[in-house]
Amino acid sequence: MRKEAGFEVMDRIRIFQEGNETIAAIFEKYDVQIRHDVLADSVSAGNMSGYVKEWDINGEKVTLGVEKIQ
Repeated sequence: MRKEAGFEVMDRIRIFQEGNETIAAIFEKYDVQIRHDVLADSVSAGNMSGYVKEWDINGEKVTLGVEKIQ
C-alpha cells in the first residue's frame, strides 16, 4: 500500500483498519510488531484516512488505510 500511495520506504505512517473483528483482534494483539515492521506510529480502528483500499486476507475482508505523517 505504501508504494501504491506514493510513499517512500522510510516515510513514517499511520495505519487504519475497519470492517473485520478478526483482523482487528490481530492488529490489537500484534500492535507493537506491526508498527515496528511497517514504520507506523499508530494503528487505529475506524476513522479512515489517507490511501484506503479493501483487502481479502485469507478469506477475511477488511478495509485498510495508510496515511503519511508530515
